[in-house]
Amino acid sequence: MASYRELLKLLKDLDYYSPEVENKIDPDDGNTVACDACRLPIFSTPFVTTTTVDPSVLLHDQCTNDHLPPILKAHPLHPWGDLILHPGTTTSSPSLYNCNRCDSICGSKFYVCGGSSSSSSSSYGYFDYNECDIKLDLSCALTIKILHRSHEHRLTAIKGKSLLSSFICGACGTQHHPPAAGGSLATWDLRSYVCSPCDFWIHPDCALLPNAIILIGHPHPHLVSIRNKCAICDHPYDKESDGSGLYVCYQCGYSAHIKCAVYSDPHHISFKPVLIRDAQIPNLVRLPMPNEHTSVMKTVITNYVGGASCSDSSNGDHTTITSTDDHQSDKIHEHPLIFHDHHQPAVARVCNACVQIISPSDPFYSCANNNNNNNKLAGPCRDFFLHRCCAHLPATLITQHGAHRDNSHPLTLLSKVDMHSPFNNMFLCVGCQRKCNGFAYACEECGFYVDVVCAFMHTSIMHDAHAKSHILQPRRLFDFSLQTCICCGHNIEARFGIGYECNNCRNFSIHAKCALLPDTVTHKFDRHPLKLITTTTTLHHHRSLVVSDQNEEIMFCEICEEDIDREVWYYGCKECDQSFHIDCIPTLDHLSRIKFGFTTTVRVPGHDCPLACVRALSVHGYPCQCGHCERIIREYDEIAFECSECYFRIHAMCVGRKS
Repeated sequence: MASYRELLKLLKDLDYYSPEVENKIDPDDGNTVACDACRLPIFSTPFVTTTTVDPSVLLHDQCTNDHLPPILKAHPLHPWGDLILHPGTTTSSPSLYNCNRCDSICGSKFYVCGGSSSSSSSSYGYFDYNECDIKLDLSCALTIKILHRSHEHRLTAIKGKSLLSSFICGACGTQHHPPAAGGSLATWDLRSYVCSPCDFWIHPDCALLPNAIILIGHPHPHLVSIRNKCAICDHPYDKESDGSGLYVCYQCGYSAHIKCAVYSDPHHISFKPVLIRDAQIPNLVRLPMPNEHTSVMKTVITNYVGGASCSDSSNGDHTTITSTDDHQSDKIHEHPLIFHDHHQPAVARVCNACVQIISPSDPFYSCANNNNNNNKLAGPCRDFFLHRCCAHLPATLITQHGAHRDNSHPLTLLSKVDMHSPFNNMFLCVGCQRKCNGFAYACEECGFYVDVVCAFMHTSIMHDAHAKSHILQPRRLFDFSLQTCICCGHNIEARFGIGYECNNCRNFSIHAKCALLPDTVTHKFDRHPLKLITTTTTLHHHRSLVVSDQNEEIMFCEICEEDIDREVWYYGCKECDQSFHIDCIPTLDHLSRIKFGFTTTVRVPGHDCPLACVRALSVHGYPCQCGHCERIIREYDEIAFECSECYFRIHAMCVGRKS
């Protein structure tokens, strides 16, 4: 029998779960810009621009001439004759015609009496206003359905003069009827937007709520979040008491109901609207990083450590750090650390904390014993380096991390994780599901270990592959989701690590490890920087239904020589016409959080030298034989240990057997 998850996946593949693709407009513009034809807000509805007249004029996808019926026969408001579509005007030359039903000013397209049957069958341009002077705007003549971020289906605009008091607003949880919040965008007789199959209603005023507000007395912006189902249990909120809308401060985890934040006291203003693009959102990270030499740590950690930066030196840096210094270096390394702020372009270093490349121009710390050790006894001091910011990591971290079940427990910084294994400083990061031998933040009570990059990646992010001003928020690791990562195509779920979802639309979901992919990367197979190629398909939620062009040339990875799926992201060089799987590039693959070399060492009986951790690569013509089991070490073994001076290698799995 199929499992629950398998059944949900089947429903998704059969297009049962099929939220419509929303537009990528700035969310602030979506509230303030109206469709030129029907005068309802654009919201998240797909739209077209009238480039032949005015590129700034937008039309809902269903309000174009291709989708509007040219003739309406036997309309309930005009049963004695046909209504025909007026060719319309533009906002630059307003029609100034009022709708006979709602008395609102008509948009650029509206319906008028077509006269007798013979006259109505004539071409678009013939109108006989002497027959009848009726004019109906689009929302009175037709059923206009818009997309709004509060719901996955289209919402029908309900107009009328009678008060509708029998429904509960899905955003604020009330039956209120305040003055229209949107001015001219919310017409006086627009009563609600509704999805009848789901019994979801939302007031026009709540649909136009500001995307971000500043609550008086709180230092950070609050972003609106309207979902009519709980993200954890998938059950509807108790709309009679709460509604499903919140204003959320993602920095503090502080949330307020919409009705409490906006409608609680009409005589006392407790908030100030603010545009998302102008909101000073704490710790907002803009991705991707330019290249693999640019560490994301310099961005995500700055606000946590009082402005310490990975790239800028300051007068507060010590030439030599000892255990008596205020950032507790005895917990980071057993020896004093030396600060270097000079440019060394020819030397490649990897930070022992975040396991990311230290740019040649960045200041860093190294072990003071670095140059004074016997090679056979040097161990991890031989190549111990830290970004400047990683040398100032806080000893404890209290954070609302999406991968931690109990965020009341503080996370403790560990420079070495004791996993009670032969190579015990290697752990599986819960945040990205990759093996790591760098520093970790741990909650040993929960058995929770996360690398330092993922520890600080609980903040809000923006990504260039998505729409302007759309903010991505972390999703709780334990929440089941039918969303797939736009980068790799895998589900947003625990076995693939933390994921981010767009707070403004349902078009974009991405794993944290995929969001951190740099814009360019270097590889020895190509002399040019490789560019991250992001898919622009809008059908990433229905991947199994996409039919590829049979005439499209198949791409092959230059490293593994397997074909490349164009629906997922990859790296390419336009000049050399070469393409590469992401997981075939060593600095980005599933082993990229491991610092190979003497960071992780083991000793085995029968060999005096310490063995360094290396990638298990088979060299053609020079087979590497395990010193314990005598089998060949293959690339799929992933990790091995070696003594380069004695040409001794051993499988990682054989280390425990030989110890």
